[in-house]
Amino acid sequence: MHPIDLMRKHGWSYRDLAMEFGVSEVEARRWAFRKTASNYRNPPSMAYKLAERIDKELSSISASI
Repeated sequence: MHPIDLMRKHGWSYRDLAMEFGVSEVEARRWAFRKTASNYRNPPSMAYKLAERIDKELSSISASI
């Protein structure tokens, strides 16, 4: 799962996303740019794995409520 998809799914702000992943807010915003943009940055592969794990945890918490 892409970190931006996680952000949108759970209604987070870029600030929340940045704090969760330990990056600056500017860096988190670069993940959302079009791939053709000059300042687009791919998140590291670990960010994809972390986003997947966070999504599973949040989904299990919301399912148990």
